[in-house]
Amino acid sequence: MPKQVHKIEQFHGGINSSSDPRDVLDNESTALVDAMVDEVGTVRTIGSNVNQTDIATKYLDNIANLTGVPGAGLFVFKHDRTGAEDAGSGEAETGDEYIGFYADDNPGVWIYSLAEDDWDDDANSTNRPAIDFNGKTTGDAARPVFTSIDGALRISSGELSKWDATTDVNESLSATDTEITVDDGTQFTADSYIQIDDEIIYIVSISTHVLTVRRGMFGTKSVAHTDNSDIYILNMNQWYGYINNKFFQTSAGVPEYSPSKWYNNIGFLRSLDDLGITLALDDSSSASPDATALVENKIIVSYWLSDDGFWNGSYWIGLTPVYLGNQEGPISTVGSSPLQMSEQILNVQLHVCHPDVDSATIATHPLGDDRIIGLNLYVKSFTSDEWFLLKKFDLLEGGEHGWSQYAENETTTGFWSDGSASLANPASSDSYERTTAVLTVTPGAQMGNGRKGIARVSGFKVSPLYATVDLNSTSGQTTTLNVVNPGPSSQATFVIDVLDENYDVLYTTQVEKNISDSGAAEPDYTGGGGYGADQGGSS
Repeated sequence: MPKQVHKIEQFHGGINSSSDPRDVLDNESTALVDAMVDEVGTVRTIGSNVNQTDIATKYLDNIANLTGVPGAGLFVFKHDRTGAEDAGSGEAETGDEYIGFYADDNPGVWIYSLAEDDWDDDANSTNRPAIDFNGKTTGDAARPVFTSIDGALRISSGELSKWDATTDVNESLSATDTEITVDDGTQFTADSYIQIDDEIIYIVSISTHVLTVRRGMFGTKSVAHTDNSDIYILNMNQWYGYINNKFFQTSAGVPEYSPSKWYNNIGFLRSLDDLGITLALDDSSSASPDATALVENKIIVSYWLSDDGFWNGSYWIGLTPVYLGNQEGPISTVGSSPLQMSEQILNVQLHVCHPDVDSATIATHPLGDDRIIGLNLYVKSFTSDEWFLLKKFDLLEGGEHGWSQYAENETTTGFWSDGSASLANPASSDSYERTTAVLTVTPGAQMGNGRKGIARVSGFKVSPLYATVDLNSTSGQTTTLNVVNPGPSSQATFVIDVLDENYDVLYTTQVEKNISDSGAAEPDYTGGGGYGADQGGSS
């Protein structure tokens, strides 16, 4: 009898070592040596191991003496932007695959691009990695841990959070000193963090052996330190991702700042205090902040109070930065004293300052971190520890009407100054009569190009009524309102409010009118048809 062929086409069942060899299924194997069956219908050889201890000399030919960390510091990730290997800008969205390599003796993360088949060309010339991760320069390694999420690479230390700088404080420090003399300034770098006792300190700049610093970072207290105090260098978590945003857009969509680049910064969500931003309250009841007050690294919350509100008591104002992904940093208190209010309305306006207040473009983010896309304003009662969200500020589009450039001659921007509003007598003064009334609004000063306000009139039978106001015009603006008179009264009161784009009250006044008794019954508008009525409607 001729031999019969039994064709086996499937091998993905893998190894079956528990059954008798005569009982294994056709797609199973009793043993596999240097082979893998991860693809249906295919038996493939397993790739061989390659020693990567010489990764520095193999790929980073122009960088000497780079040493990896055995068992750590190597990470593969994908991104939809090119150029991560050299922290590029204006990069295409064609995508790339990358390898991150941590070098302990030249602390930082070097990045290899699969598309370019190369490491950071710029780093090769400057001897610096794409990501500044402060691993210890000698001795124990940081053993970084990598995470890729939401389009960003996050790096943290898996072993050391800090290490001894091997140099000490060379003077006694008070709690208010902003310069620290150390034994050896070469052990430190600007834009990094150190710890003395329990206080965390940020290094702004270095001049030989003198560190210019910001004290009491990340909620720690600024306290006195003795001479020869130990200094520790902190191994801060890092964030590396692509920033592509348009900041401070006008109503026409024109931005002041448009970064499109790979960006590296510490991973912690810092408060505005941690970022070195000065926060100030300005009473803008008579005028907006003077241009001389708008200086670099500063946010001014200008406010004014209106009557007939519900704010009573003393209130603190707080601000938080909002980072990419709507992540919120800690609250920082604005101003040195609370606001005092008695049955009033609180109106606020925000001034984000940068070096040139008259410039329509800026080169860097005025708050020091390109990931900050918004600010949240909070209030709390003087005696309370609980903050309440009052208002959100979008640093990109700015809301409905966009951002406006501050002009030195517009000192009344945001507040009504020397303006007026009036309501002419209705065409008919009979009670419950359908008639018209003429509203006139006259801004006292120009408040900025493109700014639109709202006039609100209350007191008629159907109220309130609204009209748009050009806040950049100083001329009287009239609007004819279709109204229904209220009931008969010798002193019927009509209230006129002028609101800005955020519905803050700029101006309010009252007008009294004589409404005669027409004998007509009070109309009932509930369910009377029209759009939104329960029954009926117009066509």
